[in-house]
Amino acid sequence: MVKILISNTTILTLSSKHELIIDNGYIFVNNGVVESVGKGEIPEEYQYPELLLSGKGRLVMPGISSGFTKIATYPIRYALPYVSSSDINEYLSVLTRTDVYYASLLAFTDLLYRGVTTLMISDIFLDDIARAANDAGLNAVLAPPINIKLRDYDPLHELKLIMQRWHGRVNNIYGGIAVYGGLDEEVLRTINEYDVKSFFIGFKELASLSNLDRNRLVLIDPYVDVVDGWNVVRTYRTLGLWRSIQGLGIGDLFTYDLIDVSKELLRLGHKGLDLLFSITTVTTSTLGFNDMGCIEEGRKANLVMLNLSEPPGWPLLNSVNALVNAVLTGRPKVESVIVGDNILVDGGEVLSIGNDLIKKASTRLEGIIKDLRIKGKLMF
Repeated sequence: MVKILISNTTILTLSSKHELIIDNGYIFVNNGVVESVGKGEIPEEYQYPELLLSGKGRLVMPGISSGFTKIATYPIRYALPYVSSSDINEYLSVLTRTDVYYASLLAFTDLLYRGVTTLMISDIFLDDIARAANDAGLNAVLAPPINIKLRDYDPLHELKLIMQRWHGRVNNIYGGIAVYGGLDEEVLRTINEYDVKSFFIGFKELASLSNLDRNRLVLIDPYVDVVDGWNVVRTYRTLGLWRSIQGLGIGDLFTYDLIDVSKELLRLGHKGLDLLFSITTVTTSTLGFNDMGCIEEGRKANLVMLNLSEPPGWPLLNSVNALVNAVLTGRPKVESVIVGDNILVDGGEVLSIGNDLIKKASTRLEGIIKDLRIKGKLMF
């Protein structure tokens, strides 16, 4: 296991055990866990790591989490606002498992460049998305949508694959259940059969959930204002109802950027620190990753290093409001991403997904989209 030291950096801890901001600080990671966080001179026992990252002019913060994400539609994301549901279903119906794996690698590359390390994903062929997430080094909860009608898609089979191959067998990849629409007997039976989190998307009738364990439930974009006691994640679709105790997700927003979601809430008058806390600690905890979410000893390393030594991030100012504004509005470059003892991004380059694989995936999916358009199956 690699011992990693980040030295001489500014740290936005989002922790209650440390100062919110540590200037001239260091972080020592051992065996994938943050062993020490401090300020000033580095103790002798941490001065000889296997990997040293200089943090001068950089800001280190927790990795960003998306509480609801679509992946398979990533290759047509820019057209999604103008595409009918039948076009989307036509596109999804021709994708093979290999296609979805490659689409996932492209999406995960984009997300890593934006500092996203943790995701809840509800989509088709989640077994293959799980493989891509594992290859990319991301934390993920895979929740098959169990009551949607899509040709040749068996959600219960997909759920069984996730549980048999990934849940509890591979670090930080878990299964879940996504529920669209009502709570019928089949849905209830499936929820009771599997000891995983259930995500209710666009739900209105909260009273019907009263007999279920709230600790295992997450409401995604409920079209009602939700009182305390419920785990809630909102995307751009219901931002007007967001509260600071709730998480946030990308959904199918074509930019695949939680900073865009946060900036909309800034315009609605919400505080930047609440938003940053939401897209890191709150959402991460809501998804069940309780060993991450902030930077403190004993937590799994989940670190994003931003370059504030030059525009657009520059200057690095040692105040809470300035740093929060830099993250949410300055668009600083993501220079490094560390999850556990794996360095996923370094020097602004994704290491876990090679350029050759990205080119192969792009070529394959471009061909599928072109073929569908030639056949008149896609109207964009």
